[in-house]
Amino acid sequence: MDDAEPMITQLLARMRDGDAAAGEQLMPLLYAHLHERAASLMRRESREVTMQPTMLVHEAWLRLQQSPGGAWDDRGHFLRLAGRVMRNVLVDNARRRGRTVGATDGELVAIAIGPQAEDRVDVLDLQAALERLAARDPELEQIVEMRFFAGLTLQETAAALGKSTTSVHRAWELARAFLLRELRDARD
Repeated sequence: MDDAEPMITQLLARMRDGDAAAGEQLMPLLYAHLHERAASLMRRESREVTMQPTMLVHEAWLRLQQSPGGAWDDRGHFLRLAGRVMRNVLVDNARRRGRTVGATDGELVAIAIGPQAEDRVDVLDLQAALERLAARDPELEQIVEMRFFAGLTLQETAAALGKSTTSVHRAWELARAFLLRELRDARD
């Protein structure tokens, strides 16, 4: 367990209760993780796209602070929600720029979902594939959000779901295979 974990949980509870100062104390404790995740998500993005990792983190942070109730139980829960919000920010940004699913106009907001160069996909295409995954198995979509967007480890994801690391690993591999197949099929 991270030494800062109890402090983060306490600050999240204070923030949830409306303590604005708690948010200011919390940001430095979580910023590095969120920025690293945003940088990883945007690493292979097209140069034409103007959103930078810092902008993504700040937009996600603002949305999280403005969310009604903000019922965050602990660091893992907060990061899971932060991953979902970063996903939404990326999707909203792509839509604002006039992107459509399957477009190939050079304005690609791309994310690498696999080890191969061809596994770089447009965020709106990924969003559509995630929606198809959620229709089949909502827990698999949740695992993708936790692992891919929030950057939680297998162990953190398993703890958040109350499952074994082995079962989460199998589900993660299944979800990735589903997404890669869906995205490749859509591309062909």
